[in-house]
Amino acid sequence: MPIGSPNAGYLTFNTGQVLTAAQVQYNLQNQTIMYFATSAARGTALPVGTVQEGMFTYLADSNAFEFYDGSAWIPIVSGGGDLTAITAGAGITVTNGTGPVPTVALSSNPTLTSPKETVDISGSGASGTVNIDVVTSSVELLNGAATGNWTTNVRGNGATTLNSMMAIGEQISVVLLNTNTATAYIPTGFTIDGSAVTPKWLGGSAPATGTVNGIDAYVYTIIKTSGGPGYTVLASQNKFA
Repeated sequence: MPIGSPNAGYLTFNTGQVLTAAQVQYNLQNQTIMYFATSAARGTALPVGTVQEGMFTYLADSNAFEFYDGSAWIPIVSGGGDLTAITAGAGITVTNGTGPVPTVALSSNPTLTSPKETVDISGSGASGTVNIDVVTSSVELLNGAATGNWTTNVRGNGATTLNSMMAIGEQISVVLLNTNTATAYIPTGFTIDGSAVTPKWLGGSAPATGTVNGIDAYVYTIIKTSGGPGYTVLASQNKFA
């Protein structure tokens, strides 16, 4: 395949090398991100009929990278690094979420292979109020021994509400792993963003005791049902000794 053809791929240039027209076209122009002050400036420089599918541009006024899909400019990155829109033929759309990880909407049923999940490991023991900050992790492991019964509070983090992160009809599951020693403490309250919500417990009643010298796993499935906000919370306790 001749160097500089549309499928030549990456090309390393040598000092003093004289470039062919094809190398300038395919290895410099078509494989370079072009800089424009605004989308209007880009439209002037790249009028209809000259834009080629696969071209990339950077717009300084909106801090956005965009690519041309053959019929329109599609944004890739905006606002200093958050993903805003990536579409693929397989039906995958990535849109900007409220947290550090983009929201991914799939039009088909994907298969996940060995996904990993972040666990926030704390050396503290349960007492008072235990926060599960889903911006950081949806699994909270308390390695220290509990020193009293506590209230579990689920939120985004100290500056972000869970309510602001969820739409009606969405659900999130969180897990609190509590360590007990000789005295088995339990959660006696549950709140979301500091407001009380009564969970529906597996088996019909809230746990009356924890596990002595063991770890209790409390799983909460939170479904946002209204903009009040209103939630349905399904909870369970699993004992590990």
